[in-house]
Amino acid sequence: MPGYVDTTDPARLGRLTGGILYDYMIGERFRTSGWEVEYFNLESLPRYARMLKLPSAGIISRRCGSTFNALVTDLGSSSLTVGLQRRANSLGLFTMLICHHFRSQLERTFLKRFLYTLTERRIVREACFIVAISGSTVRKLEELGRSGNDVLLARPGLNVRLADEPRFREEPHRLLLVGNIEERKGILEAVKALACSNVEGAELYIVGERNFDMGYLEKVEACIGELGLEERVHITGRLSDADLAEEYNRADVFLLPSYWEGYGMATAEAMARGLPVISTTAGAIPDMIEDGVSGLLVDPGDWQATGECIRRLFTEPVLRRNLAEGALRTAVLFPSWDDTTNLVLEAVEGRMRTLENASIGSDS
Repeated sequence: MPGYVDTTDPARLGRLTGGILYDYMIGERFRTSGWEVEYFNLESLPRYARMLKLPSAGIISRRCGSTFNALVTDLGSSSLTVGLQRRANSLGLFTMLICHHFRSQLERTFLKRFLYTLTERRIVREACFIVAISGSTVRKLEELGRSGNDVLLARPGLNVRLADEPRFREEPHRLLLVGNIEERKGILEAVKALACSNVEGAELYIVGERNFDMGYLEKVEACIGELGLEERVHITGRLSDADLAEEYNRADVFLLPSYWEGYGMATAEAMARGLPVISTTAGAIPDMIEDGVSGLLVDPGDWQATGECIRRLFTEPVLRRNLAEGALRTAVLFPSWDDTTNLVLEAVEGRMRTLENASIGSDS
C-alpha cells in the first residue's frame, strides 16, 4: 500500500486523518485477517522521485519485489498510481484503487485539470476493483465508464462515539471549523462570513494544520486583521484528540464552507456529536447533509450566504435545535470502522476468488 503511512512511528500513526487514515484502516483490517500487509511510506522516497512522481513506481516495485498478490493504491497521486498499476498489471496482479476524490476537480488551471483528467481516466479504467467513499464518487466513476459491479461504496467509519442528545444552548457563541488552513476548505470565506453575519458575540475557532499552505495562511491572517476580527477568530493549529474533542464539546455550530469534499470526516464527527452544520453543495457534502434538515448548505464561495446562515442559527433557536436533532438522527446511520473495513475485505476476497476461478477455467 503506497501512501504516507510510517508504521515505525507510533506518534505519527496517532495523528492520521482523512484519506490517509481511511487507507490505513483498510490495510489493518487485511492484516488482522491474516494477510501480510506492506505499507510503503512515500516520504521515504528520494527527493527527486517525490517531486517527479513517475520514477517512484520503479523504486517502489524494486523495494517491494513482486511476491505480493494485490496492489492497493490511492487516486490522490495519479502519475505515481499509473506507473504502479502498469507494473502490477504486467505481472497479472490484482489492483484495488481507493478513490477519495478526483484531483482534476480541485485544480484551478486548465492545463493541470486536463493532465489530471487524462491520468485519472486511465487509472480508473485499468483498476481491477475500485472502492469509493461517497455516493458522488460512485456516480463520477460510472460517468467514466466503470460498471457498478466493479465499484464498492464504503463510507469512512466514525471516529467518535455518538452523542446522547443534540447540542443546544440557549445562548450560542462559538463556531467550530476543523480543517487544514488551505484554500479548498474555504477558510477565507468562513472569516468573511463571520464578519458579515452581524452576530457580534460569535467567535470562530479554526482547528487544523497551520503550515499546510503558508501563502494561504498569510492571506487568512491578513483578512482577519483587515476585518478587525483578531479577538473573534482563533486559529489553534492541530490539536490532540482530547483537545479536539473538547473543542467539539464547546461548539454550538459546525462550519465548513469547503470548495470540495470527497466525504467530509470532520463534518460526520460534528453531526455525530449533535452539532448543526453549515456547509456547501460541493462534492459529497449533499450526500451527507440534507439542506434544512440536518444542516444549511450554500454554494461554494458564497460567503454572504454563509454569513446569513450564521445569523439564522445564532438568532433562531428553534431552527438551531431542529438542525441539531436532524444531524444526530443522520449520524446514527453512519458506519463504524468495523462495518467499513469488513465490507471492503469481503468484497476484495470475493472478487479475487472469482478472478482466480475464471483464470483456472480458462486454463482448462
